[in-house]
Amino acid sequence: MKPRKSTAILMAAWLSTFVVYLFVKPTDTTAEGPTTFLNAVPTWVNPDANR
Repeated sequence: MKPRKSTAILMAAWLSTFVVYLFVKPTDTTAEGPTTFLNAVPTWVNPDANR
């Protein structure tokens, strides 16, 4: 069964997006030192966190 033209265009768009991602994906870097987490709940809001 032959795919419709719109389906073929959609598949080609997904494939080209994946290929572009493979070429421009960021390199894996390891964090040096302590890392901070954005939107983390402070200990004064959650006092049970230190127990």
